[in-house]
This record gives sequence, structure tokens and C-alpha cells, in this order.
Amino acid sequence: MSGIDDSLKQQICSYLNFSEGILPVRYLGVPLISKRLSCLDCSALLSRISEKFQNWQKRKVLSYAGRLQLIKSVILGIHIFWTNNYILPSKVLRKIDSLCSEFLWNRKIPLVSWNSVCQNKKQGDLGVFSARIWNQATAIKIMWLIHLKKDHLWVKWIHGNYLSHANVWQVQVKINDSWMWKQIIKMSDMLIGMLGSTENLTNLIDSCCVNGKIVVSAVYEKLNHSSQQVAWSATVWDSLHYPKHSFILWLVAHSRLLTQERLCRMNIINTNRCVLCSNQLETCQHLFFDCQYSASVWNKVMDWLKFNCRSCDWEHIIDWYSCRLRRNNFTEKLKRMALSVSVY
Repeated sequence: MSGIDDSLKQQICSYLNFSEGILPVRYLGVPLISKRLSCLDCSALLSRISEKFQNWQKRKVLSYAGRLQLIKSVILGIHIFWTNNYILPSKVLRKIDSLCSEFLWNRKIPLVSWNSVCQNKKQGDLGVFSARIWNQATAIKIMWLIHLKKDHLWVKWIHGNYLSHANVWQVQVKINDSWMWKQIIKMSDMLIGMLGSTENLTNLIDSCCVNGKIVVSAVYEKLNHSSQQVAWSATVWDSLHYPKHSFILWLVAHSRLLTQERLCRMNIINTNRCVLCSNQLETCQHLFFDCQYSASVWNKVMDWLKFNCRSCDWEHIIDWYSCRLRRNNFTEKLKRMALSVSVY
């Protein structure tokens, strides 16, 4: 009820038997507001994620792989629903990523940085979606729908109010424009600056369209471009592996296990001696499989697998698996599984 006095408001409310509402109100779990989206408005999102983590934290038996699966299957669904509707404040996006990182590593020392965790599995990481980059990808989808003048009521409204003499890539914001529109244009300018030109941005979007529809996950992959692929990805993430075995094998491939060597560097302990053989320093390279004890275990596994090759050097073993055992037949899957089980 805009532009009327209080007496008329009361009269209308009494006739309709409704009370006057105030913004923000919640619709489908997200706030509807007419002003800037603040961190306080996103408190419901952060509270819901925190409650999930607190409930799961009570389950002491959760492995790293179990925590990873909960983040991917539940938490990502919660924040993706919000990021598909809003460009969230940077502080909120950082908080979501921080909560996920803390939960994955059980509030202990992060063995791998969150930025690395969010890289693709083929690049040697876990393939978790970063809230910050996903929000950029969904913003690109909104811009693309506006650019194509899709037959949506909200797109028509934007063209009638903001884009009567310009396009979404070139328009300048005005003081009286809505906060959401300012955020869209701000994100557009940032992405154009990051990619070098408007043409590069539109080419990126074109490459992520399938049957005329933009695929947000493909846009995310383009924005989250990283280093070249690692050869051992298929060895670590084979479909026959137990997830918890794959996770530990992944940590070994990155040399990120909390061996005594790393604990000494962190000043958590003072002595470093292999607990299996008591002869050498405990490092990833030593444990897999320079150590006399672990070498005997691994050689028995290799005998069982009928491997002609005999090596206890980790770099040689992982290279051999990655280059020689690349097929997807059951025998080679079983051999990759034997490695993951032995390491675990």
C-alpha cells in the first residue's frame, strides 16, 4: 500500500481481514526484500548450514570421505538454492566456504587448502563447488538471460527500466537503481575485467550452452580453471575404491598425511622415528613403501597380483599405475583397488 494515509490503510485491512505486512518476508525459504541484501538477511542460510554441521559433528565415526559426501550432497544443495536467486555478500560466501572447510577437516589442521579442495578431480583435487565461484557462475546465467531478452516477465521489466538504450554488458548504473541491479552490473564489470573483454566473456558463455540453455556447472568449471590435469586422478578415484580409501590415497598423492615429519615441522611433536621399523624418519616416501615393514606387505600384495614389476618407490609406483593401468576392465580396477587398500 503505497502513497495512502494510515486511515485508508486501516480501512482496507479491515475490509479484507488482513494485517499489513512488512518486508522482508520469507518465500520458499529465501527473504524477499526491497533493499540491500545484508549479512543479517542471510543469517537463516548460515544458521541452517551450521546446524547441519553441528548435528553431524556428533557422529564421531565419520571419515573424511563421509564428511566430503555430506558437503557435496546436502550443503551444496542448500547454498546453491540461495545463490541461484541472489548475488550473496562476499562475507557470507567466505563464511560458507569456511564452515565447509572446518567440517571437512574436523575443526583440525586443514591438510589441503580450501581453494585446492575446490579444484576438479582431474586436476588432482576433490571437486567441491566453492560458494564464491558458484555465485559468479549463477550471476553470469542471469546476465545471459537478460542479454538474450528471454521471454520472462522479469527480463522484460529490466529491459523496460534499465536497458532501453543499452545492453547488459555496457550499461552504467545510476544512483537510484536497485541494489540487486547494481550487484549484477558490478559482477559483469568484474568478470569482463578478469577475462579481458566482453567478447571473451560471451565466448565463454557460448561454450557452456547446450541446446540453447546455459549450463551453470560448465560455467563454474571455466571460471575455476586451474593447472593441468594430473596423471594419477583415475588411479585415486577409481569407481571400485572405497571412498575413505580414495581420500587417504589422495592425501598421500599430495604428501599431506600428518606424518611425524609434518608434525615436527608444525612444532606439534619433537621426535621423528618410523613406528613400523624404528630405523628411519617417518615421511610419506618412507611409509609408501621404503619402510622395511611396509615394503614386505606391499611385495606380498604384488605377488598376489602377479606383478612382474617390483618397486617400493612411491613415485615409480604411482607413475606405473597411472601410465600402465589405464583401462577400465575389472582386472585393472582390482589392481588399483589393491593399491588404495594397501595404502589405507
